[in-house]
Amino acid sequence: MNVTMWMPRLARLVAYATPRAWSTVVSRVTSSLTRGTNPTKAALPLPALVLSGLIGLPSVSVAALAAYDEGFRRSATFWVNAFPIYLHYRVTQMMVEGKPEDEQDAAFDELHTKYADDLLRIILTLKGFYIKIGQIGATRPDFMPPQFISKLETLQDQVPPEDISYVKSIISESLDRPCDEIFKEFDEKCLGAASIGQVHRAVLHDGREVVVKVKFPNVEDTFGIDMQTITSFCELAQPEQVPFLREVRKQFATEFDYEREAMYLNKIYDNLMPNYSHRISVPRSLTEYCTKDVLVMEYLPGIKLVDGLRNYFKKVALQRNTTIEAMEKERKRKMELGIMEQGPSSQAMSWYIRLAKAKAALTNLSIFAFNWSAGWFTEPRLYIEPDLPLNLPEILQTLMDVHAHQIFQDGCFNGDPHPGNILLLPDGRLGLIDFGQVKELPVEDRIQLARLIVALADEDEDKVFQVHHEMGFRTEKGSKYVSYRLATIGFNRDDAQVTEGMNLQSYFEHLGKLDPVTESADQYVMASRVSLLLRGLGLHLSYPMHTAVMWKAAALQFLKEQNVDP
Repeated sequence: MNVTMWMPRLARLVAYATPRAWSTVVSRVTSSLTRGTNPTKAALPLPALVLSGLIGLPSVSVAALAAYDEGFRRSATFWVNAFPIYLHYRVTQMMVEGKPEDEQDAAFDELHTKYADDLLRIILTLKGFYIKIGQIGATRPDFMPPQFISKLETLQDQVPPEDISYVKSIISESLDRPCDEIFKEFDEKCLGAASIGQVHRAVLHDGREVVVKVKFPNVEDTFGIDMQTITSFCELAQPEQVPFLREVRKQFATEFDYEREAMYLNKIYDNLMPNYSHRISVPRSLTEYCTKDVLVMEYLPGIKLVDGLRNYFKKVALQRNTTIEAMEKERKRKMELGIMEQGPSSQAMSWYIRLAKAKAALTNLSIFAFNWSAGWFTEPRLYIEPDLPLNLPEILQTLMDVHAHQIFQDGCFNGDPHPGNILLLPDGRLGLIDFGQVKELPVEDRIQLARLIVALADEDEDKVFQVHHEMGFRTEKGSKYVSYRLATIGFNRDDAQVTEGMNLQSYFEHLGKLDPVTESADQYVMASRVSLLLRGLGLHLSYPMHTAVMWKAAALQFLKEQNVDP
């Protein structure tokens, strides 16, 4: 049959097989068994038989596993929901290949709109590590469509929490005493929930304000299952990312131990505060109240960066007589055309903030004069607070500087600096929270990473290839081009110029065909993730950043201290 004949039919078939339709496989199988039906005699619907054939298991086993095995249920839920979406995109990609760009954009835009709600639903159904993936995606408007971004942003701080009775029971069991004996006050309203736990504000009996972090139920049990499922999906959809997932799996497994996080909170506090106390704050843990499932730390006043950014862009959109969604769509369109928007500089924003403060001061002076004259005989006027914008480039510079210091000077850094883990404090500093994914790098590894950063900043292709190889990176054919591009994407930038106009997944596939990766330096994955997250935040705020360029000074300083030439 001619490809032009069967491709539209396949597309219609995939479009018909929506995630909700496919998800009835698991629900029907499970419900048939929970009603007491003998699993060996349960009549399965045709989709279940198809699924069982696809995964190589008899239908009886599918039914039994779906009902009694939580791991299989989660894996099946992912596949029957995610795979039809992936297949629909792949079929559409094949159908529109070679057509005008506007037709391709329209076809994919339709899919983005169709599946945005499904994407969020899948993540919130499964939670756990899927939330982490969504949080990363929310910071990357360069390769995530606006429809997805608007949904994924809610994962930074709006994940549905567990019931308060569960929270208090875990606290009591972990600390071996009733919650009321530990806390004078305990706010039952959740401050925030994320991938593995949720936090509440509380007051100790000695008056200290604290934040209490409690782990979700069964989250450790599902983590290995979810990672295996995602790895299997990547082996099918994007095998180039499998080495990355191996290190992520190893690092994320440490996040379940809150006693470990409590220790690192205090270690990073000691490392950072002597040098950066004027720009950031890090809460200390109260180790006497910390267990594997409960973490108590100092309370930092302020709002989450994601909330501050949301409010900031709402004001910007209002001033421009548009919406945040429309702004995101336009920014995405420009990025696809290679047009990188650049916001005002840090210095320009500082002058604007001073001007706004001066204007408010003059207004308040006139209000003061009125209140102490005519105001005695009329209604006094209220003083105003200056409407100050966020100095976005200054925020980004601080985050880049602090994480460069952690990586090179301390060899102990937070591998998860997404916007939901950053606070805007009332005094203008940033609050850094959530240190569940701390990674330590020995001096030898830091030296190699510093040398790579300098070579990337200098755009020295030969040096990058040499250092990348010394770090343990190998390809089948030893291509300098592939090594340089992957190092650039991992530790510097991933804009359209680097990816030659392709989206990131297509470009990874392109590099894999040219020269597949045979060995990767897994110990550097979390440092690359820091670069990825901070770069993504910069792009989201219209401040594209090159990590290697911004980390070069810190890398050179570290190499100088180690008496090592770049």
